[in-house]
Amino acid sequence: MTTALDTPPHEEPPLHITEFTHALADRLPGWQPSPTAVPIADDPASNRIWDSGPLPYAAFQTDDVQRSVLTHHWGLQLYVMPRPHRPDQYLVLPMLPANTSHQHVQGLKAPRGIAVPADPMRAAARMHRRLLADYRFASPTPIRRSSPGHLQVHVTLDAQRRPRIRTGYITVFIELLAHGGFLLDPATGECHLPDTLTPEQTRRQLIKSLQRLRHRDFHITVHSIEGPRSHPPLPRGNPLKGNRR
Repeated sequence: MTTALDTPPHEEPPLHITEFTHALADRLPGWQPSPTAVPIADDPASNRIWDSGPLPYAAFQTDDVQRSVLTHHWGLQLYVMPRPHRPDQYLVLPMLPANTSHQHVQGLKAPRGIAVPADPMRAAARMHRRLLADYRFASPTPIRRSSPGHLQVHVTLDAQRRPRIRTGYITVFIELLAHGGFLLDPATGECHLPDTLTPEQTRRQLIKSLQRLRHRDFHITVHSIEGPRSHPPLPRGNPLKGNRR
């Protein structure tokens, strides 16, 4: 006769990768989850992983595994995926900071990628203990190394006039990602506006963000098919305020 003690405990199925990263973001101030999951097979964003931790490279040959990305407004990103052959764990892997490549981190100690429990609360606690502080501490140096010039921001406009922005300043990432409605492309490390915006909305949002940066002493260079155009810094504050009576 089977009793309640003989019945195996009910186990909740693991969260989908998108649900898991959204639950993590709820527990990690400043971090935002990507809206959709992406198959890791041939994922260009995997080339931007700074430290793969316990992840074997062969894992990227798996077609049915998906990843998500958490983005912080300092220009930082975390690659999140199920741990191969361990359904009770996920991997959280630090990615190269925005605008940087592997050459910018040469000689630096990388923050280590870690395995975390499939429970978002326990996973967030482990990330706080073992990853996030090291990642934030290690990131400013490669970001500074990637700077294209003193207080420089470079904007490239594609054929549809949609911007891609490169810079080596955390201040700019905060302006664009936290206040300007920009996103950080996991594959390139460039800031861009959502494709859901109309061309006019894109133009207005870009102008607004660039004006704020120019008032903070940044020099903007816009590259388009017409050639580069330079936009020097503007006086701090509202330039019209002194003309009011």
